[in-house]
Amino acid sequence: MSKYDPSDKSLDLYRKFWKLDPRRVGEFERGFKIPRRARLAGEAVHVMYRSGKCDPLTHVKPDKPIDYIHEHEKGVRVYRCDSENVGPMVSVPNFITSASELVLLGQSLGFCYRDDTDTEIEAVPRRPYPELYAIPSGRALLVVQDKAEVVALIWGGRLDVEGRGIVH
Repeated sequence: MSKYDPSDKSLDLYRKFWKLDPRRVGEFERGFKIPRRARLAGEAVHVMYRSGKCDPLTHVKPDKPIDYIHEHEKGVRVYRCDSENVGPMVSVPNFITSASELVLLGQSLGFCYRDDTDTEIEAVPRRPYPELYAIPSGRALLVVQDKAEVVALIWGGRLDVEGRGIVH
């Protein structure tokens, strides 16, 4: 994933989400890989991010990035790669691990999930803030720290990324 030769699918998602022509956002650290296994943390509640994308209704680029919160529907789950104190280790699906590129959505401001005791856990990022990415299909989100380490993966249910933002 270190080269920058985006596919039509990732370019299309970038254009839909940002309402801008794609630009190079930087390469990942050498050896960066999407993990093949992660720990199931729980049912996703919401994800927060800061983005300079154009307003999906007006197509106007904001003067400064805007903070967004997306509440997830049932079936979307959070998987942690940065903690051993969460649920069972599971295999990350091939549709995620086989992604050869990622689409930047913005800076990750955190995410929240319900653990197996139904307690809401708020994951608050450290500075510098990680980035929030989607795979080109929009069916999974990745929180990546310093373009080097996947902190969390979010997938399941009817999760998708569209021009208006993260949906379902």
